Amino acid sequence: MPIRLGVVIDDESLLRAAKRGDPVDAVVLRSTFLNPPRAAAARRIAERIHEIHPGAELIPYAWHYLTHEPGDGIVVGSNRSLEESARSYGHLRGDARDHVWSITKLCAEAMGAKHVVVRTPPSFSPGSLSRRRFTTFVESLGDDDPKLLWEPEGLWTTAQAAFFAIELDVEIVAPAFAMTGQLLEFAGANWLRISGSKDARLRSSHAEILADALIEVADELEEDEALTLLFDGPRAYVNLRAFARALATA
Repeated sequence: MPIRLGVVIDDESLLRAAKRGDPVDAVVLRSTFLNPPRAAAARRIAERIHEIHPGAELIPYAWHYLTHEPGDGIVVGSNRSLEESARSYGHLRGDARDHVWSITKLCAEAMGAKHVVVRTPPSFSPGSLSRRRFTTFVESLGDDDPKLLWEPEGLWTTAQAAFFAIELDVEIVAPAFAMTGQLLEFAGANWLRISGSKDARLRSSHAEILADALIEVADELEEDEALTLLFDGPRAYVNLRAFARALATA
């Protein structure tokens, strides 16, 4: 069955909860959103993760200066920042765009990553201006650039984002559940983020509902397609194991 499991980590401390037998196919590093490591440090991070999860795909987030403007409320607790000469950045444009992307690309290459998550803020709305900026940025990428996984926030619906992104050969990352625990519509998204309930725990009933829904979706996928579930939050590993059990009995 073409269903892969992964975890999203904000820092390496979450790896303490990992077990070598965990069925982890992907590790997404959100720490690079604020602080992309330099190449040597990125290689060391990749080595430490692969000691626990051999063969797992590593996927960094793009540096926030690529997507978030000064008014988007990002608190930079980072030891890396833009040079003062960078007058404009964010929303996939500005005079800092190419420099920011080059930093993200170097980090991805050092980790051996084939994908990068691009997270856009709510201010990057579903209007024509945002669509044009996204299209222009994608068209500027070369064959040696990592492929984009787009995580839109704000007013974009999953269906709306997927319909737009498919024309650009970009895949989207969408939430599987609402804050209330309701299973969301995720048609068009092959990457799903699962954060758990208010206590960050994935209820067994929710795991079973999701497993049943994904089995139906997976049966309709092409041979080269897969669904990737990314478990997020402090209980990511616990929730991943709970879902793996539910999937095995579905």
